[in-house]
Amino acid sequence: MKPLIRLSFLAVPVLALCLLGCKRTPQVDATQPLQQSFATASPEVQQAIATVNTSLKANNYAEATKALVPVVTQSILTEPQKQAVGVAIQQINQAIAANPALDTNEMYELRAKM
Repeated sequence: MKPLIRLSFLAVPVLALCLLGCKRTPQVDATQPLQQSFATASPEVQQAIATVNTSLKANNYAEATKALVPVVTQSILTEPQKQAVGVAIQQINQAIAANPALDTNEMYELRAKM
C-alpha cells in the first residue's frame, strides 16, 4: 500500500506540470510562409513583405502591420498568400495578447483595415 501512496504523491505534481505546460500556445513564425507565398509577386509587394518580415523578426509589430495593410487591401491574394497573411495576423495578435501595451489605437485601426 505504501508504494501506491508514494506513487500518488509523485503523480499529482507531474500531472499539474503537464497541464500547465500544455496551456501554452506555440509562438507562430509568419516570415517563411510570407516569403514563400509572395515569391512571385510584384517587386513592390515583395519589398513590402520584406519589410513585414524584418519588422516581425525585430518584434516591431506596429511597423509590420503598417507594411502589411497595403498588401492586403490593394492586392488580389492567392489562397497561399491569404493563409500566410493569416499566420502573420495571428503572430501579431499573439504578441498583443502577451503584451497589452502593444494594443494601441493605431494598431487597432490598422488591424481593422485588414
